[in-house]
Amino acid sequence: MTEKKINQNISHQLVKAREELGFTQMKVQQDKIIKQSTLSKIENGVKNISAAKLYILAVYYKKPIEYFFEK
Repeated sequence: MTEKKINQNISHQLVKAREELGFTQMKVQQDKIIKQSTLSKIENGVKNISAAKLYILAVYYKKPIEYFFEK
């Protein structure tokens, strides 16, 4: 699997996890987790996410870190 494909999968899983909770990107920002514009870029594959931010979002979304690496 390529790095690009891994990042695409992570982006997809981030959207899925957020939407499962019924959260908007603005809610995530309002909870002071990550800026909406940054989250949008990550979810759309424009920007890669750091390991630290992925961990923070995993905790916030109540998902194990492995969730974001599922196909």
